[in-house]
Amino acid sequence: MEVLQKITALLCVFAITHASPLETFLAPELADCVNSFSSLANTTVPKASVSALDIKQRENGGGPIVEDVAIDYAGSEFMWKEGRVRWEDYNITKTDIDLVNDLLESMMTPTGVEHSRSKRQSVTPPTGRRIRREYRRLSDGERNAFHTVLQAMKTNGQYNTFANLHRGIVTTSAHRGPNFLGWHRVYLALFEEAIRRINRQVSLPYWDTTLDFDMVNPATTIVFSSAFFGNGDGRVTTGPFANWETPIGRLTRNIAGGSTLFTKANIRSILTRCRTREITVPTALPQFNFESFHNGPHVWVGGQMSGTNTAAHDPVFFLFHAFIDYVWELFRVHQLNDCRVDPSTDYPPVLGEHAPNRAMDGLPGYRNIDGYRSYWTQNWYSYESSPSCPNCNSPYLRCDTAHRVCVSSQRTLARDEPATVGGWFSYGAAANSIFSQARDDVAMLNIGPLFIGPPAEPRTQIGQERLRLSRMGVGK
Repeated sequence: MEVLQKITALLCVFAITHASPLETFLAPELADCVNSFSSLANTTVPKASVSALDIKQRENGGGPIVEDVAIDYAGSEFMWKEGRVRWEDYNITKTDIDLVNDLLESMMTPTGVEHSRSKRQSVTPPTGRRIRREYRRLSDGERNAFHTVLQAMKTNGQYNTFANLHRGIVTTSAHRGPNFLGWHRVYLALFEEAIRRINRQVSLPYWDTTLDFDMVNPATTIVFSSAFFGNGDGRVTTGPFANWETPIGRLTRNIAGGSTLFTKANIRSILTRCRTREITVPTALPQFNFESFHNGPHVWVGGQMSGTNTAAHDPVFFLFHAFIDYVWELFRVHQLNDCRVDPSTDYPPVLGEHAPNRAMDGLPGYRNIDGYRSYWTQNWYSYESSPSCPNCNSPYLRCDTAHRVCVSSQRTLARDEPATVGGWFSYGAAANSIFSQARDDVAMLNIGPLFIGPPAEPRTQIGQERLRLSRMGVGK
């Protein structure tokens, strides 16, 4: 068997380098190999009788088009056995691998092809279709149920399994390119399926940071209180994630330290474009760069969230990325309705780690293009729209009538903590010590590579310090 695998690999290399054109009919085994290994296969897939990735579209009773994606699990097993997935890079155990494999297996159904080991994406998720809502739109009971599930996943090790998938090669193959959007969509779907195995009444909420950005002082948002994410000023000692341990130390934050939250202006900019290449790295202009906008809140929250290898160890990560996915879905609806562009096939023609037909890192069985398929929001989940005036429909939100936008309620502030902007460095030693301690706590962490966000807005600690120095004439 080992000799046959080596022969197949050699033939694969020959096919990649000599086949002209690449769409020439190939045997199934070679088609699988070429699809998996060839960065040249980013626009055309080698034809095969049973290809590793067979994408078809069919009319569903006159309704929306549903993609039928078949995935060869024999090829998937080959990746595992032959080291195509380098699990040692993810710092996860055999038990963790079994969990991921079991979840992926549950998300597939047999193709019905005789003598085939192929499976296709399930039409509906095993735990049922779900609706994702803004974090503050959950009732207290719903929010507590969500927190309870995450606590259970932290205790049984499943949370750390998912957090450790977001590291290593994923920091490049799922970032700084068009696979950023699709990889995280599949990743969140898998995470949500794990959540619902514990409690089918729970769905993954999203954190709309524009509701906080539009406050007078975003650092006072209620989401960084004990009823939601817990405190944001140093080590997390309150709330559902208090005292969580991560590979680099205690869960820690330094909210409003730098950069900026995602804004409604960012969303409006994205929705002026029609093609994915216009909003993704490396072709997006700065004013439309979706991924750059996304980097801001990673930096703004600080601590583990600010590191590319550590971000997912803060639960804020999953709710924030659900919001990123929500904004992407707004863009996809805009593509379909206003631009007459099919979002399921609008994958930029790139090579390398972000090539559309390359296997997703850490998610064996899926290709990068699979994250763009429409079945996710057609069949698996949908989003409730972000709250809007006049009601906002949450006791934790209010309508800013002057600007006609919903904004977050303010949390109960610590003693001497500034409620308004301008107080970061002028409210005396007690207030300044809050931010100083948070910065010191973060400095103790070996975070590693950091997200690079947009420039710090004036209401952040960095922004206020720059303003203070400017008033003193420093740097002029």
